[in-house]
Amino acid sequence: MLNIPRNSLLFCLLVGIVTCVLRVHAQYSDVEERKFRMAESYEQSGDIKNASRLYQELYEAYPAQQRYFDGVVRTLLALNQPASLLPLVEEQIARHAGQQSLRMTELLALKGDILWKTGKTSQAEEVWRQAALVAPAVSQAFVSIARTQAANRAFDLAIATLLQGRSRIGSPTLFSDDLSQLYGAVGNFVYGVQETLTFLRQTGNLNIAQGRIAAYLVTQKGIEQTRDALEKAAAAEPTNVLIQRLVGWLFREIKEYNRAFDVVQRLDNLVNAQGRELLAFADKARQEGHYDAALRGYEKVIDKGRANPYVLSALYGYARAMEGRLDEAQATGKTLREEELVGIIQRYRSVIHEYPNTAYAAESHYRIARLFLDNLRQYDAAEQEFTKIFQQYRAFPIAARASVDLGLLYIRRNQLARAADVLRSTLQLFGRMRTEADEAEFYIAELEYFAGNLDSAERRFMNLAANPHADIANDALERLALIEYRRTPEGADVVQNFAKAELAEKQERYDEAREVYNRLAQSIKPHHPYAVIGEQALIRAGNLELRQKRYEAAYKLFSAVLEQFPDGTLGDVAMMHQADVLVLLGQKEEALQLYTALLGRFPRSTLLQQVRLKIRKLRGDA
Repeated sequence: MLNIPRNSLLFCLLVGIVTCVLRVHAQYSDVEERKFRMAESYEQSGDIKNASRLYQELYEAYPAQQRYFDGVVRTLLALNQPASLLPLVEEQIARHAGQQSLRMTELLALKGDILWKTGKTSQAEEVWRQAALVAPAVSQAFVSIARTQAANRAFDLAIATLLQGRSRIGSPTLFSDDLSQLYGAVGNFVYGVQETLTFLRQTGNLNIAQGRIAAYLVTQKGIEQTRDALEKAAAAEPTNVLIQRLVGWLFREIKEYNRAFDVVQRLDNLVNAQGRELLAFADKARQEGHYDAALRGYEKVIDKGRANPYVLSALYGYARAMEGRLDEAQATGKTLREEELVGIIQRYRSVIHEYPNTAYAAESHYRIARLFLDNLRQYDAAEQEFTKIFQQYRAFPIAARASVDLGLLYIRRNQLARAADVLRSTLQLFGRMRTEADEAEFYIAELEYFAGNLDSAERRFMNLAANPHADIANDALERLALIEYRRTPEGADVVQNFAKAELAEKQERYDEAREVYNRLAQSIKPHHPYAVIGEQALIRAGNLELRQKRYEAAYKLFSAVLEQFPDGTLGDVAMMHQADVLVLLGQKEEALQLYTALLGRFPRSTLLQQVRLKIRKLRGDA
């Protein structure tokens, strides 16, 4: 028999016991961790009920584990069972009794949240006050309470909490961003502006400050209080660049462009920007359609003389603003005088003369070409400008655009061979300019289509449609859908006649185009497989009547779409055009009825959003 010392035997026994305990503990730990992961998985998948069950089982077994308690809190609140949570929160508060810790503050804030949600608002306020009293002097403690209060729309209480925290911590600028939002929520915009300015001075973050101020501008009261408060701040700190920028931005936001101009002019002098601030203001005003303000800004830069580094941009911008103002007038039905257009062209000519061989000179030639083409209808002059860009300014991106437009001009003038040559040159010279190259390819395909070479046209359109990232792909798909009807001799004849009408329309032979469209539509029956071409022909004919302001004739053609093709695919388009014509005729009530009827008749139409906006505008809501 072995003689084993007693101490050694006892040691072996202890090791065995410890090993067994550790093994059992490890098994339980594995089970616990798997259950926790399962609870997380349920919660993430939206099965809150099962997640809550598992979190509660884990919490009952391990009440000291904060992550299990937090899981119970999240899921019971998600299940709208705050009352069930209250005993657990009080249990946790008891565990942390006597501690002045962030955790204790968070628990009291949570208890207040539960009491508020269960209608015990007075008790909730008392608990929140207690939370603020025992909170440690750290910002996160007071933010935790205030955000809980704000989530329950107790904004005044949240403000009071943050102000108390600011005092306790001894930092008069603390919580400025949170307070700026809370003051906006309670409609105290003056204090909100003050806190926003405090935040701006601290951080220099103008974008966030603008965002905070923008939230105040949804009511007239907000606009007035904000404007007054910011004006006072700007007057008190005339050399604070950030505040001056914020005030200038505000005036632009509320469309007080004259006052914005005054601020920007002072700012430009303050930072010795040499006109840079004025130019940025003018560009922004032009982009937003405030042309008079833009012109005023450009003029100030131009007045600084040719040596100024921004005068070229201002000269070009000035001409663009003049052009924009005339376009705006034309859109309202005003007839433009030729001398006004000539004046704009002279402005562009001065840019070309003063700064030849620059990108601005190339852009100016392009703008002149468009004015000759679109407004003065002087096609020879437009051709000269496009050609000059194509020949002399090939290094600038605008040359690719001019090359495509020159090809389209030749199509309009029925010089189809020249158009094809120019468009092929565009592909060769500007292949890297993807948008213009795709357009050139598309218009070459259209020339094949107009010539009746449908197989060749189809191949080119298919190449374009194969690239879903190309801007022109959708247009190519529409062409392919149309060409597809050529599979029968009768269908091929219909497609070719439609192409003839389209070409006549592009070449502004409107009477001829309308006649072909009408004749084509009359020959197509609703049961024909290519009936959609008949619908398109009537809509195009109606649009040609609209262009010539023959509104009654247009209305009849749009009506014919619905009558002749009652089960067609373009009924919603025709019906919207009908209503549009009624608006032009001044029959707003009838138009409203028709728009509304469209919503009911075509509930899946892609035009619904557009139609709803038209209804709102007619009612004066937009």
